[in-house]
Amino acid sequence: MLMPIPYLITKEDLEALIKKSEDNIQLLSKTVLDGLKPPAGAYVFFNHTSHALSRIKDIEKIIHRMLNEVRTLAILSIEEQRLMPKNWPAGIPFPNNVQEVMKKSREVNSLAQLDMESLYIFGQILLDQWSLLAIAVGNIPLKKVHPFVELVIYLEDNPKNNLQSIWEKHSTIMLWLHYQVRFYRNRFIVHANRPWQRGTTHTSLGEEYNLFTPTPPGWLDDKKLDEDIKKLLPLTPPRIRDAKEDYWEKERAGRIIEVLFEEIGSVTSKIDREKIAELFGKKGGSTPTFQIVAKNLLQFFSESLESLIKIAESNLVNIDLGKPSKTSDDMWKERDE
Repeated sequence: MLMPIPYLITKEDLEALIKKSEDNIQLLSKTVLDGLKPPAGAYVFFNHTSHALSRIKDIEKIIHRMLNEVRTLAILSIEEQRLMPKNWPAGIPFPNNVQEVMKKSREVNSLAQLDMESLYIFGQILLDQWSLLAIAVGNIPLKKVHPFVELVIYLEDNPKNNLQSIWEKHSTIMLWLHYQVRFYRNRFIVHANRPWQRGTTHTSLGEEYNLFTPTPPGWLDDKKLDEDIKKLLPLTPPRIRDAKEDYWEKERAGRIIEVLFEEIGSVTSKIDREKIAELFGKKGGSTPTFQIVAKNLLQFFSESLESLIKIAESNLVNIDLGKPSKTSDDMWKERDE
């Protein structure tokens, strides 16, 4: 039997990023603990490092399941093609062995879809945990109700702060995650409060897997929506913007907004980004592959922690540990008295 074509982002790549993330979160905790040597107690900061480490483990489980599921889907697709009779008459049920493969494929796809949606949900939780640590290290005055969203907005609007180096180095990927993970999760998964066609796409012989959530035909004024999308053509990459009028990506409004949303982190104007997100939120479309979402999430998390460690080392006195009302020594003294 032919085996599926491996994806460019391998299991080993993702596992290396998971290991790097775990190492760096533990190193950040050690850097702060050794640098400040606070009395024992239930400090918020160290609970956040523990929670972040726990969420990395959750992401790892999701990724491993998805890697197995999409590989199984590819193998089942090959098996279905092998078993499918040639010139089978329309309207006649397929042979039982073909139906069994199709049934198994639907079951595995359902699990993969659930896991990819979970990647978005737990990915946002991980971003919030990272943000709580960054806010504490930088001693940034935020409400911390939606930590990652608040921090992205703050850093873009206030570039001069203790976390300036974070924004300078990681702003593109932070903006990408802000829209691709947070926005997509909110609009299409958690708060899906309007009609959507919830589906998935995956390659037959490869290991690419995407969520596909387009708006149903006729729900909106499709002609007007497409006209609004095509007004954003100047923001598209040169291969689309400068192509002939009949080039397929240039002709299709759905593809234009999909490409713009895929590259939204590189759009410098906040007004343009919000317009892209608004129109993608109406039109819908495909997500990047789960490998790309996982890689970008883990790469940002692990590499930004390296930057955060350096900031913590030079900014120990300003770190907000979230000191408890009573330390362990205080509680022991009260008990002895």
